[in-house]
Amino acid sequence: MIGRGGLAAKLLENELKLPPMPSGFGRGAGVGRAAMSRSLAMNGPPGHFIRQPNKCSIPGGTAAKGGAAMGPPLLVSTGGTAEITTTLNKLTVSDDTELPSRPGYAEDGVSIPIITNFIKVKFTDTDVFQYHITYDPPVDSKFLRHKLLEPRLADNRAWRFDGAILYSSAQLPSQGYFTSLKENTGEDITMRYTLTKTISIEKCIPLLNIIFRTVLSKLRYTRMGRNLYDPARSVHIPKHKLELWPGYVTSVSQLDGGFMLQTNVSHKMLRTDTVMDMLLEIHKTQPHNLQSRAVKEIVGHVIMTRYNNQTYRVDDIVWDETPRSCFEDRRGNKISYIEYYRDQYSIVIKDCSQPLLLHRMKPKRGQSQQEERLIYLIPELCAMTGLSQSTMDDFMVRKDIVAHTRLDPRDRIKAIKGFICNVKESPEATEELRRWNLHIDDETLHVQGRVLESEQIIFGGGGNTHTVGERADFSQATTVNAPLTPVNLDNWLLVCTQRDQNKGRDLVTVMKEGARKLGMRVAAPVVLPLRDDRTESFIRAITSNHSNDVQLVVTIVPSDRDDRYNAIKQLCYIDIAIASQVIRTRTLSQPQKLRNVVQKIMLQINAKLGGELWACNIPLGNAMIVGIDTYHDPTSRAGSSFTGFVASMNKITTQYFSTSREEERGQEFSSSLQNMMTAALQKYLEKNAKLPERIIVFRDGVSEGQFSVVKQYEVAQFEAAFSHLEGGYKPQLVVVVVQKRIRTRMFYSEGEGNRGKVMNAPPGTVLDHTVTSDTLYDFYLVSQHVGKGTVTPSHYVVVHNTSTLKPDHIQKLSYKLTHMYWNWPGTVRVPSVCLYAHKIAYMHGQHLHRPAAPAMSDRLFYL
Repeated sequence: MIGRGGLAAKLLENELKLPPMPSGFGRGAGVGRAAMSRSLAMNGPPGHFIRQPNKCSIPGGTAAKGGAAMGPPLLVSTGGTAEITTTLNKLTVSDDTELPSRPGYAEDGVSIPIITNFIKVKFTDTDVFQYHITYDPPVDSKFLRHKLLEPRLADNRAWRFDGAILYSSAQLPSQGYFTSLKENTGEDITMRYTLTKTISIEKCIPLLNIIFRTVLSKLRYTRMGRNLYDPARSVHIPKHKLELWPGYVTSVSQLDGGFMLQTNVSHKMLRTDTVMDMLLEIHKTQPHNLQSRAVKEIVGHVIMTRYNNQTYRVDDIVWDETPRSCFEDRRGNKISYIEYYRDQYSIVIKDCSQPLLLHRMKPKRGQSQQEERLIYLIPELCAMTGLSQSTMDDFMVRKDIVAHTRLDPRDRIKAIKGFICNVKESPEATEELRRWNLHIDDETLHVQGRVLESEQIIFGGGGNTHTVGERADFSQATTVNAPLTPVNLDNWLLVCTQRDQNKGRDLVTVMKEGARKLGMRVAAPVVLPLRDDRTESFIRAITSNHSNDVQLVVTIVPSDRDDRYNAIKQLCYIDIAIASQVIRTRTLSQPQKLRNVVQKIMLQINAKLGGELWACNIPLGNAMIVGIDTYHDPTSRAGSSFTGFVASMNKITTQYFSTSREEERGQEFSSSLQNMMTAALQKYLEKNAKLPERIIVFRDGVSEGQFSVVKQYEVAQFEAAFSHLEGGYKPQLVVVVVQKRIRTRMFYSEGEGNRGKVMNAPPGTVLDHTVTSDTLYDFYLVSQHVGKGTVTPSHYVVVHNTSTLKPDHIQKLSYKLTHMYWNWPGTVRVPSVCLYAHKIAYMHGQHLHRPAAPAMSDRLFYL
């Protein structure tokens, strides 16, 4: 698979045709850091970064505000897409959107004891006074704002300040002001406060979260971004300039079982080198490929500003801006970045000619999608986080990192209990809780969960079945059972270099042997040997030899090259509509593993040709199951995202309609869902001679704050698609948001007391009470077996429901679908339709950049 950053780098290099560096350029030539930075700007393409006239910015702060139709749908009025796009741009999300509440609790399954990573929070209800604080003149540094205010509130009252809002247990006058001296400039700063509201502490979740972050700071933890870490226990890996900080992530929520503090172990991977160090290293090793290489290594990655421990994702490198550049501050004065950092943070920038990094802030809830906020950052003040590609390729470094970060259930529970003990034993932490009348339990929360019945996997060959074991792995069964619908491979092309012809012959031999076990027939291919491995040679060979009878093109490539891979896929999937399988030479280079590798390739090929591999029993009748996900290319300069849409076409969900549509850059919510749903319903009608009675949509990639947007905007598009069909078509509709990046953990407790064994919850474990929402219809599901480390459940939230399905039905359906991803003979974390939607969106966003040929829509060509 081609790396994510490779495409943007290669396209940038090819399209911009960057001029070579001046002769003698480099550190060895005595040019130095400033000259390297000047060369970066000099070689930047004209107009690469265009500052939009209605957008301005401040460094390390915020700025001022600044799909194609799917063809003629069945019985649908035209022109819907433009109207939908306009609706998105003007969308105002209401906070009081009515989401479905839980209709009851499910009952199916065997009850088991579960340990969670939640801690019960108890408190005495108290009033909290909330004040808005403004600074005159403005102070951007949050640390400095806090430092100036703290002496004026140093008494026995309980108070917390988040940089703009002051929470206090004692009432101040409704309006007033404090003054403090700004030491580095000698200015008098006036801090004006205004009472905004009085609120009960139980309704002030932001304050509770601030209090517990303060508790962590009392334990001498350092805040980094939103979380706190312990630098005293940091682990250094000097070989690759890495530093690992352990810490905790905490959040308070009001849940079904009351107020809970969710606590999880976290690790922050820091690199001791700065972004400027990386730019210098790239220039030293690849001076003629500097900008495209910098894009690949830096854009899309997360950095940390050491002066305030905030993290940002780099969205662009602004080559024609430097620290000498000026911007307009909040008072309307022109100020350079050099002056800004000197005044706000007492930092002297060393290299005044380096380019700037750009971070685009996403609009907050309720803001227009057009309101873009820009943050400019200085490379020498930014530390890289995460792992570079060279580090990820180093097995020993990965092994050392995993040894510290991959905690098994027992160690993770031990660490969480250690957090509780540290709080209880710290006088400063307990005093902070006492001042707010808060108390936490001595143990993590224990509840009862349920384990659903093991699934039966249905194969071909006369209805052979296999019961999934406790590890939810049926890979062995796929080697001895034929697919549900095997497809014979009678006419296909094999393209490889002359040097790889022997590997091609071995591949064909093993494919023919394996085909007999799978109930398939594989004929001899048309072999097209090439004299070289140039992209043009592969494209010319395929173009000259394809025909309408050719089912598949297999290419054996000697190495990973983005341009070659993209060109092959674009030719096969867009221009000539033929299934494609790209295999690296290295994959076929180990004879002892060749049979296992080829067997997996054969299953993948069968799926790409329209075959069906395996199924589960899904007793829903006339239903269509849909998966939706959005892919954002972190390194794309084209500024686009892609939404993948996959819908099942038969009862056992083994036939699919797949499509993907381009969206505006960074846009999570699609404006093309009405058209995609219409096309799916048209295809369903063609295949089944009737429309589905039920439609169940699984929507991936949506955060908790966006549930209302799904309800108001995306569900509205589905209903619009239904309303345009004749006969008053109105199916039962269920829309389920699937969240996989969550901090909830669930452990199975075998035995009692200290001797009890703690392990991962088994596949099929469901929890739908106590730690779930007190207002939403949600549940947690563990679908995978994890051999090492801690399993992460997935969170399912029903945001729309007009069906008669019970909670048991939705939970069982979700678990069944995790068995149906044909790239893996076992269970996956989310329903298969979500993974398929992600795969097709990724294929379009990373490799195709244009819609695939319509003939490919009924095949899983993107596997």
